[in-house]
Amino acid sequence: MEHLAADTTNVAFITLAITFFLILLQEAVNGFHDVANAIATVIYSRAMSPQSSVLMAAVFNFIGVLFGGTAVAFSMVYLLPTNMVTGINTMNEVSLFMAMIFTAVAWNFGTWWLGIPNSTTHAYIGSIIGISMADAFLMGQPVAEQINWGQGEKILTALIVSPIVGFVLGVMILKIMTLVARDKGLYEPSQDDHRPSVAIRGILIAGAAGVSLLHGSNDGQKSIGLMMVALFGLFPAAYGLDPDRLAPKDYQHLVEVVQQVEGIRQATELFVESEGKAGSQATPAVQDLLNDLTLKKNGLQLSDDEAIKVRKEILAVHRQVAKQLKAPETRAKLNQEQIATLEGAHKELASFVEYVPIWVMVLSAMALGGGTLIGYKKIVTTLGEKIGSSKMNPAQGTAAQASAVVSIALADLGGLPVSTTHVLSSAVVGTVVGTKGQQVNQKTIASIALTWVTTLPGTLLLSFAMGIVFHRALG
Repeated sequence: MEHLAADTTNVAFITLAITFFLILLQEAVNGFHDVANAIATVIYSRAMSPQSSVLMAAVFNFIGVLFGGTAVAFSMVYLLPTNMVTGINTMNEVSLFMAMIFTAVAWNFGTWWLGIPNSTTHAYIGSIIGISMADAFLMGQPVAEQINWGQGEKILTALIVSPIVGFVLGVMILKIMTLVARDKGLYEPSQDDHRPSVAIRGILIAGAAGVSLLHGSNDGQKSIGLMMVALFGLFPAAYGLDPDRLAPKDYQHLVEVVQQVEGIRQATELFVESEGKAGSQATPAVQDLLNDLTLKKNGLQLSDDEAIKVRKEILAVHRQVAKQLKAPETRAKLNQEQIATLEGAHKELASFVEYVPIWVMVLSAMALGGGTLIGYKKIVTTLGEKIGSSKMNPAQGTAAQASAVVSIALADLGGLPVSTTHVLSSAVVGTVVGTKGQQVNQKTIASIALTWVTTLPGTLLLSFAMGIVFHRALG
């Protein structure tokens, strides 16, 4: 099918533009959910007023998005079917992409309306897998070929481990506090006429700011990556490749990088099994990219067709290198210098396609901050009042914040998307468990647990169904 052109009267173009704004809506709903987690502790400990805490969270989320990099953003993008990572370039891809975003928005908005903390990350992942299955079903292809299982395994591991880390840290930090801080007021719900000490308020406020900042740098990136996928489809020549890397010297450098990859392949017979090629002949992915880069070595402006083609070829080699670096049997054939060369090539290839303009970051940050200002109350009430048998006290708030900061920071260092909701909710449960005489509210925990368990399969099935429906309606 012919790829999309920048024709504003084209149905596919209009649909993809609407989807772009749906992603912004999803980012605002993300603010309803995840950012509210960050401020529940300071509100219920009376360290800050609700209005001040919401404003602070919005500001620090904004900063987090702007300075958080793009590693997490593209870790989500690479979960999409291969043809969609290249760019949403056909009506079939447009309809599936819209189904994915529609599912994530509907699920997140629904759980927020019910006041149940929910993971935006889980909603996105379930939706991505669902449309990957729909794409395979519609194209008559094996589902396994449409899903990046290696990337999915890495992300799901982080999502499963991070709440456990949050829970354990919540218990441990609270226990340490009870040994160090003897002020009884820390372990009782704050009253209207009583506020924590200046030191505890400072810790709570710093923790809320830190969680907000890290949320922006992690969760805030997810929508950024998907916004870029939409822009690849709308304007391939403008956003398909990083315009700052399109000078003649950059083309020549990329040619050298790809030639190094090919040289290692020939020396070690890598990629033979996966590509079905042997001897001195270059793999199709490498040869196609070298041919196109050689033709463009003078840094000429790419057309839409050329940008789509070159982006696809760069991603093919990028995946090829990643696969071989991960496989123990192929790494065993490499020496340390060759491994370092391939790792460097993997980063260089990514730098040409992992491009996010500053205006997209600003737009995402504004949507996230705006959502926080509008819809924080429902989730704050759940975390502050309904998880334990009594309202959250300052010590619990401090321990939960510290746990969340550590857990999300570790995920950021690894470039992995985690759920702020799951991490902080688990940390709050940990502080309740670690508080003598307090009990977990079984009804609330059951609702949260049910949402956690059903989000992935629920969004997967809904996204699959919506993918088929949207494809029939729009395709």
